[in-house]
Amino acid sequence: MENQLDMHGEMLLDQYHDLLPRLQELEQLVLTMLSDALEHMGIELNTLEHRIKKEQSFIGKLERKGQKYKDISDVTDLLGVRIVTFFTDDVDKVATLVKQMFRVDWKHSVDKRKRHDLTSFGYNSLHYICRLREGEMSDIPFDIQMRTILQHAWSAMEHDIGYKI
Repeated sequence: MENQLDMHGEMLLDQYHDLLPRLQELEQLVLTMLSDALEHMGIELNTLEHRIKKEQSFIGKLERKGQKYKDISDVTDLLGVRIVTFFTDDVDKVATLVKQMFRVDWKHSVDKRKRHDLTSFGYNSLHYICRLREGEMSDIPFDIQMRTILQHAWSAMEHDIGYKI
């Protein structure tokens, strides 16, 4: 299937291809840092998931809203990490740890848990857009999502119902 990218989208796709090796290196570094720190804190997780956005998914994003991005560094979710805890308190502990370990881009981060009142239930997750504090890969943003296992289950159901039909 041929993509429908304009010249700007093609430029961003070329930048994505050039960035892939660094994304893979960053992915391993971030996972090691998080795993070590979470183990040191004694926080038991349900899962620690991660992914680099696949090319086809990135092309779809560019077809939908490619003009939003001036440069590849404006795309904040090429690398995504999801930390799923058992308890709400642990989400807050993980968030504190993430704030200490990484530079958080508060302008692009969101606490979706605050979008619901206490008597309702819906998509709840804490999303931080982060960068390494220093080093050659400190210019690459990545997304860290933190949620409980129940929030994760709800999100999966909502995604399948809302996007897959």
